[in-house]
Amino acid sequence: MIHMKYCRRFYDYLYIDNNMGDICLCPWMEPAKAYIGNLMESDIFDAYNSDYSNKLRETMEEQSFRYCRKEACPHIQNDDLESITADEYKRRKQAAYYPTEINMAYDFVCNQSCETCRTGVFVPPENYPRQMDTIRGKLAPYLNKARRVTASGHGDPFASKYMMEVLENLRPTNPDLSILLETNGVFFDEAHWERIKHLAEFKLEIVVTINSFDKFTYEHISRGGNYEKIMQNLDFMSRLRESMKLTKLVNSFVIQDRNFREIPSFIKTSFDNYAFDNVVLKPVYQWGTMDERVYWFKDVLNPAHPYHQEYLEILQDNTTKDPRVYNFGGDSIHEARPYPCAEEHQRTSSKN
Repeated sequence: MIHMKYCRRFYDYLYIDNNMGDICLCPWMEPAKAYIGNLMESDIFDAYNSDYSNKLRETMEEQSFRYCRKEACPHIQNDDLESITADEYKRRKQAAYYPTEINMAYDFVCNQSCETCRTGVFVPPENYPRQMDTIRGKLAPYLNKARRVTASGHGDPFASKYMMEVLENLRPTNPDLSILLETNGVFFDEAHWERIKHLAEFKLEIVVTINSFDKFTYEHISRGGNYEKIMQNLDFMSRLRESMKLTKLVNSFVIQDRNFREIPSFIKTSFDNYAFDNVVLKPVYQWGTMDERVYWFKDVLNPAHPYHQEYLEILQDNTTKDPRVYNFGGDSIHEARPYPCAEEHQRTSSKN
């Protein structure tokens, strides 16, 4: 019996990538291939069922996944894509598709300017309110009927008045709706909770990224963060989880040169001191915002990095084997890359 790897993102996922309204089936595809349309110019249904969108789906059907970036996709790295028969795939095929999982990553407003994400504090352009309204209007027919809604991959929903308005006015008709909110946690306090507490009627998951429990490390990595406030808010989040207001509470850790040695203690503190269900370890990734030299120093998954061997040894710690810990990158390592200046020196030398 013929089996194939099945990724549902090709068929029910929609990622709104920026405030200009660019949309894609999955942000882990190659940037030049990922975009299927723009909400300022087209309707979601039309873009989702265009010839180009179906061409992208063919890469899954033929099992080449040729536009997918292995280093960005945890499912490829962990080899955990669903396996189905060819007959089952035929049964799942439809004449037209519409998104039931929507990631609202279009709002860049954030109280922090972490080096791995952006070069400075985001300053909205003059037409930002109009962009937010247009995108929100295009999404409205889909949000209340979705099976899963996520906010927000590029900003912080609790730091943005635009995203808070979306969440505050969300009135889902699907009782099984799953909602995932990604936050740095600084503004996830009682005042903000009051505005969205009606969402506790659904499956509400919070993913908070603090990257370190150590004050010095936290303040270096989380530029613009507030250590005292986040520690208070972690207690508040834990109480929400313990009282079942939250379905799941996840602590996310972006692995980099400044914090990788803290992985074991980070895991232990998350489970022993707070009500976290899971810890997710995420390798630092180059989203095009970091100078290549900065990225090189941060990326301890690079075999050419002086800390790489130490990183591999830390991954053997028993804490990382806890079933509640998910390593986003699996056992993968990145391509060996020499320091960028060394490459430049070699090019210059070869010319002389």
